[in-house]
Amino acid sequence: MQKARNSFLNLVIFKIVLVNLLFTSCGSKKSTLSNINFAYLYQPAEVLIQPNFYVQLVNEDSSLVHYQLKKDDFLYVRNSETQQFESHILLKYVVVPNNELPHIVMDSGSVRIRQVKSENSGFLAGKIPLKLNTRPEFSEFLVVLTIRDEHRNLEYPYFLISDRKSINSSHYYLPIDSFGNIYLKKTAFLGDKICVHYGLDSSRKVFVKIYDGSYSVALPPFSTDHELIYADEFKFIGTTDSISKCYRFKKPGFYLFQSDTSSMEGYYIMVRDDDYPLINKRHQLVEPLRYLTTQKEFSELQAAQPDSIKFMADQFWLSRAGSIERAKNLVKAYYGRVQRANELFTSFKEGWKTDRGMIYIVFGPPNVVYRYADREVWIYGDDSSALQYRFTFMLTKLPFSGFYYVLERNENYRFIWGQAVDAWRNGRVYSIKDIKREQDERDQQLRYQRYPYFWF
Repeated sequence: MQKARNSFLNLVIFKIVLVNLLFTSCGSKKSTLSNINFAYLYQPAEVLIQPNFYVQLVNEDSSLVHYQLKKDDFLYVRNSETQQFESHILLKYVVVPNNELPHIVMDSGSVRIRQVKSENSGFLAGKIPLKLNTRPEFSEFLVVLTIRDEHRNLEYPYFLISDRKSINSSHYYLPIDSFGNIYLKKTAFLGDKICVHYGLDSSRKVFVKIYDGSYSVALPPFSTDHELIYADEFKFIGTTDSISKCYRFKKPGFYLFQSDTSSMEGYYIMVRDDDYPLINKRHQLVEPLRYLTTQKEFSELQAAQPDSIKFMADQFWLSRAGSIERAKNLVKAYYGRVQRANELFTSFKEGWKTDRGMIYIVFGPPNVVYRYADREVWIYGDDSSALQYRFTFMLTKLPFSGFYYVLERNENYRFIWGQAVDAWRNGRVYSIKDIKREQDERDQQLRYQRYPYFWF
């Protein structure tokens, strides 16, 4: 009941903020984005509408937002027995510079969609034209796009960030699948064909590069080391077809499509040879355990023969759970979070390997998420409490993979990290419930004097 009440209050806040943005901005041309709790985006059970988006830069003063909506995500209603079942959808959008100053609204509007129910499930696809301000300080912009199911009286806002500083920006490229539809996913699979057009000059040749190595697992939140990103290890492997601009993927890796090879920018996509983002292969069970294991334990798991990997992974969980049933619950929870991290945070590497993926897997979904122009803040526990767990992820622009969030690491995270890992290793699924219980304990200060065993 409390969960439903919190969800309702969040949606009321969303509605007030975004209605103010859309309608008060039209007269003043200025508006301010309030702090909205976006934690619902990381709670899949609370989000009924799960769209895909792609921002395409057309030129310096215009852009397109391509959207793809699942038909089955919406409620279909008919007013009488003689009428057909229909869904009523409202898309509202506001375009503002991506900075912390009072926002100048570059464009705003809405699109209404009516869809008649049919036996064929699938997607509703379309595009929304946007007007941009050509001033250099507004080259990085934010699209706040709200999708409303009018029959359910529910709406969800989404943030889309784009940057037109460089003519080689990834958003100047238009990816098309083999059916002629815009390709909105971050991953593709062996054998897939994709056609990549450079928007500013469709006649230009598009070169293809690949990085077929493996990027490292995120470092623990208290680490003083820095992540190594091998931007210079892309290998040239060919060009797209000179007429269709199409390319068929023949090997897994991280692909980069470019019209200018002197730059590291371009359109990028991860190509897989498995069922990503699912975790359903034996060899996929070991790597995510790095967050819970000592170096010795992890080395032994990595050295296992292919036919014994699953047995050793099972033994890891069984030895900590104490029973087969508890072990099954641990496995379901842990690898469920790994899969969800892949769905949410995939970038130039698998979502579970990113900083946000690491925190999501070990601590669970945060109960408060704030988004700013340059960062995303996750909070576990009471937002007003001094004992809250707060993680700040800074927005970083990588030339070959767009925007990427990097955790601000701190030695002070050592204790709470050890606490969370201890819980998993003692056979408990660690989550916000544990965190709130720990924060409510009266002997909090005494517990800080204890030094838990650390796994890194």
